[in-house]
Amino acid sequence: MGIKKNKPLPRNGEFISINAPANASSVWKNDNSKFGVQLAVDGGMQTRWAAADTLATLEISLDEKQAFNKISIFEYPDIIQSNDKFSTYRTNRIQSYCIDILKDNAWKSIYMSEQQMGDCKVIHFPNAYKTSKLRLRVLKATAPPSITELNVIYTSKSK
Repeated sequence: MGIKKNKPLPRNGEFISINAPANASSVWKNDNSKFGVQLAVDGGMQTRWAAADTLATLEISLDEKQAFNKISIFEYPDIIQSNDKFSTYRTNRIQSYCIDILKDNAWKSIYMSEQQMGDCKVIHFPNAYKTSKLRLRVLKATAPPSITELNVIYTSKSK
């Protein structure tokens, strides 16, 4: 099973963030219908959240009784056509980022990367977490970031 146009993402585990309430630090051109944060958790690869600022945050409200041990993030890349009109180059904007959870009324970082996110980043945690809120913080980006999908997942077998 692969990713197909206009079809939901394949599910490897229980997705606990699909259509969850979400907030963001900004939305590109304040166009919530085209770039709103809700589009980062709608389960579709044909929509996306786009921020207006480079140091953007995306926050998802979760059921604090549901555990998760995996996160997948799909970053929307810039695609540049080469002069030969044949080749295309994909570049990612997010250079450094952090995943935080709300624990005891304070944000706690559970993952940080100083490497480019790439088109698809899958993070497997050795232990499961439970929280009422999860936050993606972009710490460094070459341009305002855009996320096609951010999935918070519980899988019975971590890889």
